[in-house]
Amino acid sequence: MEQVSAHRMITALTAVAVLASGAVLTACGSGEAQPSRDPSVLNDKTFLSTRVDGDPIPGGGPLEVSFTPGRIAATAGCNRHMGEVTFDGDRLITGQLAATMMACPGERGRADAWLADFFAEPLTWSATGDALTLRRGAETVELVERKNAALVGPTWTVDAIVHSSGIESSATIERVTPTLRFGTDGTVTGFTGCNSLNGTATVTGNKIEFRAVATTKKACEPEVNRIEKAVLDTLRGAATYRIDGQSLALTNGADPAIGLRLKTG
Repeated sequence: MEQVSAHRMITALTAVAVLASGAVLTACGSGEAQPSRDPSVLNDKTFLSTRVDGDPIPGGGPLEVSFTPGRIAATAGCNRHMGEVTFDGDRLITGQLAATMMACPGERGRADAWLADFFAEPLTWSATGDALTLRRGAETVELVERKNAALVGPTWTVDAIVHSSGIESSATIERVTPTLRFGTDGTVTGFTGCNSLNGTATVTGNKIEFRAVATTKKACEPEVNRIEKAVLDTLRGAATYRIDGQSLALTNGADPAIGLRLKTG
């Protein structure tokens, strides 16, 4: 009798173990990743909107939102807005956001008002993997984490020029579309907005040493010549660079008041 009881007990325990493991496998196999309410998962990340349900972003956006501990920065295609951010469960609350003062042409000039209105009240947020969802009432913005582009390979288009008075974006810059491209062979090629350019570019850490930058000699209107000069002044000697997602900031090494803001993708 004792042997029979022991056999039955082992059989019963085995069945329970099989059922338990099956339950675990079912739970793991059928469940999807659950949204996170831990704001630390957003730290040191930048997200770009992929879909907007509600009022569209003037100029097409996208909405770009970056987080560092206790801070938020956002742009919808014109100025960058920065300030404090707090979280209360699924609520995201920003304080008064300060903004840069760049003038933007066309529809992009209304993007700042859209952004200010969207963040004017607490948002509901959730994060799953590399996706972030922000909601305010019936308006929903879906975003994905942005990965940094490589310096070498893409074509970078000048979005703004930097000078002693600030950062300047204009309809003329958009129209003439200056570009730069860094090759795997250590070259830099591009277009100043007026003339084609080529030279060498040696990258070390966050620094680029430009040498022998030459251009064609086409004559252009004064405003375009001014843009060309800003491009070439940035490439004179050494420059530092910083990539943030699909954006590239180039700053002349000798004069930090001279630089370019470029985008790719």
